[in-house]
Amino acid sequence: MRKATLAVQTIEKRIAHADHIMAGVPSERQLADELGLSRNTVRVAVQHLVQKGVLVRQNNGRLNVAPPSNPQRRTLCFIVPAGHSTDVDEWRQSVVGLLEGTFQDYDVTLRNIPQGHWGDPVIQEALSSFDGAYFLAPAEKIPNWLIAKMKDSPCRVVVLDQDVSAVGLPSVVLFPPAAEHKLFDHLYNLGHRQIDCLNTQETGAVVAGRMTVWKEYLASRGIKGKLHSVEKRKPVESAYEYIRDALRSGVPLASAIFCTTGPAALGAMRAFYEGGLKVGVDVSVCAVNSEGIGRYLMPSLTALESPPRSLYLRQASEWIITGEEWHGPLLIQPDDVPLFQGESTGPALAE
Repeated sequence: MRKATLAVQTIEKRIAHADHIMAGVPSERQLADELGLSRNTVRVAVQHLVQKGVLVRQNNGRLNVAPPSNPQRRTLCFIVPAGHSTDVDEWRQSVVGLLEGTFQDYDVTLRNIPQGHWGDPVIQEALSSFDGAYFLAPAEKIPNWLIAKMKDSPCRVVVLDQDVSAVGLPSVVLFPPAAEHKLFDHLYNLGHRQIDCLNTQETGAVVAGRMTVWKEYLASRGIKGKLHSVEKRKPVESAYEYIRDALRSGVPLASAIFCTTGPAALGAMRAFYEGGLKVGVDVSVCAVNSEGIGRYLMPSLTALESPPRSLYLRQASEWIITGEEWHGPLLIQPDDVPLFQGESTGPALAE
């Protein structure tokens, strides 16, 4: 294959994946360095793409991607916290499924944009460069200044996993706080009269809401419970270490442990196992979101499980892709969340 042809194909692939949508198209010299080709070879490839109408050369010599000829063309981004997460993968795959199914008539490019913190400039660049954005919020509450930028941006933004509908942004939430009552009722019906709460995530809006519902449930039933909260970067490891140390030092724990997240439950279950306690017999453990793996653990994890995300993403995706007006409430959430009753919960032991 001629080197110029290889350069053409590589540049076209970059454009198809929206690689240059934020930073722009590099100069010929930069492209030559990046592709490991001579500048003359890249110049030939660029000239071919200009003649083909893929690239446009400005009067100052800079290169831009030509405006799309297809009116159905959309460039969307998926802004997510940096680092791998099963939950992030579930959200993204649900969006991809909709794009390949319901919205297959549109020419859509979806690009992942990892962000490290609220002030990360990549967020601002994405908001000013893409047609639409799915913003998967981290645990902490989105600051007001960033919400204002999202609302003023030409990019249509839908917030996932955090309810900011009250300030005017469409939001998709899969686990309404009230759904936790299913977990607590399950434990209560098993005879547990003390339910502790274990949290190893940053106490943002979502986690704080789950803790509040837990406290309110204890008060409504007249039962006891203690909060164990360790806010660290590694939720599984932190939960494991906390429960391990509690068992070693003789810290009293309830017969049932409610975990604010699936990762906390994973760490806790391992610590109980190593401490000689049988989960589901000696102690019960449950969580809000098992992130799709709870029923495959040993023992399987009792948890609120995510309903089909595509059902709740469809309206948001239609708004982003078609450009039509939003109709109905800005908050989209299920009326009911399925509870998987795993082996990690069992009857309270007689005192």
